[in-house]
Amino acid sequence: MKSIFHNLPGLDDLVEKARTISGTFEKIRVSPFFGDGSERKFFRIYCGSSSLVGLISPRVRKDSTDENDSYLLIGNHLHSKGLPVPRILYADAREGRFLLEDAGDLHLQNFVHSRRANLESIYSHVVTMLGALHRKAPKGFEPGFCFDTALYDPSFVYERELEYFRESFVNGCLGFEIAPDDLRPDFEALAEAAGMHKSSFVFHRDFQSRNIMVCRARLWLLDFQGMRFGPPAYDLASLLIDPYVRVPEGLQAGLVSMYWSSAGKYLGVSKGDFIRRFEAVRLARNLQMLGAFGFLGVTKNKRQFLCYIPFAFEQLARHLPKFGRTQFPRLEKLVSAIHRDGLIPSCVQRAPNNPN
Repeated sequence: MKSIFHNLPGLDDLVEKARTISGTFEKIRVSPFFGDGSERKFFRIYCGSSSLVGLISPRVRKDSTDENDSYLLIGNHLHSKGLPVPRILYADAREGRFLLEDAGDLHLQNFVHSRRANLESIYSHVVTMLGALHRKAPKGFEPGFCFDTALYDPSFVYERELEYFRESFVNGCLGFEIAPDDLRPDFEALAEAAGMHKSSFVFHRDFQSRNIMVCRARLWLLDFQGMRFGPPAYDLASLLIDPYVRVPEGLQAGLVSMYWSSAGKYLGVSKGDFIRRFEAVRLARNLQMLGAFGFLGVTKNKRQFLCYIPFAFEQLARHLPKFGRTQFPRLEKLVSAIHRDGLIPSCVQRAPNNPN
């Protein structure tokens, strides 16, 4: 074990905690696994016939709420509401050490592709889980749970999603030299349409197939530490335009209707208002997603993420015209230029053949 993890402080302590929790005196085996875009270290600890998941996440913020604090606070909150998240069995947020209930190693993405599952059937279960999350999670959720701002407001949308797209995808990945002011009017309008100045609802913010596990005949939700107050429609949009699964357009529309049928009664808005918000956050999420793929694929040199750019860009090119040419004219012009100049295929040539 030490030859594999000799540079991983805290592992020995977690192994001993796992031995105590499992009550085993048998030999313990440790096997690493890694998240796609995360710098956190995950590993599976086999204790006899059972297993736990260990997480080591070095603390970034010493004197304020850190991602580790959010992981612990939000994880315990969601579990207390009966939502399907792995139980946190041991935590030292200050040192960034956690032991978690094992939710298996089968992502929804791989379940769909390897089992040839009926997409409509499985995604109806996912949408049901999402509705339960949006209904139950707001009760008792506190702003202090959030390490990275507590509200998805227009300034957050502008800086953390739209500018991320400009900097990491348009300039960093495609090689443009687009200045902040070039897209500012469009970005300000979209940020205002997508963001909320106040909200009593909370949402996950990365609700997609690689953060959903299939284990013991149920769905499990991971990576909830970025949850905050804001529009529930964002999670639905994130799920439906997820490039890891590529949900067909017709099924996307059906799942929106299914979500509204169950959630509309407690969202407190008309269906028209919900759809308008959904379309705005879908566009913001689409831009954020392209920014993330550019950042991870180029800046972090995790080239497997470049393979997902074509579908993400295809979604953008399909949904942006629905707003009309006068609402986001500068963004429309940029997207048209990217498409016309054939920049997406040349960008993806740097990716490996198998993104998975």
